Amino acid sequence: MAQLAKVTANTVSRVEQDDVGPRGPQPVTVEAIKRVYEERGIVFFSEGPSPNGGIGVRLAE
Repeated sequence: MAQLAKVTANTVSRVEQDDVGPRGPQPVTVEAIKRVYEERGIVFFSEGPSPNGGIGVRLAE
């Protein structure tokens, strides 16, 4: 993931841990990682199609 998004492995780890604050990821970094997942068929959502109607991810149909 890190190589595809052109970020470090530590950066991916911090994003996955939702590390916020001064050492947290920049929005452009989060978007780069998200774009890689979306290009591979992952859909992110904040409401709607999840079984619980909340935030989540799913494979594209």
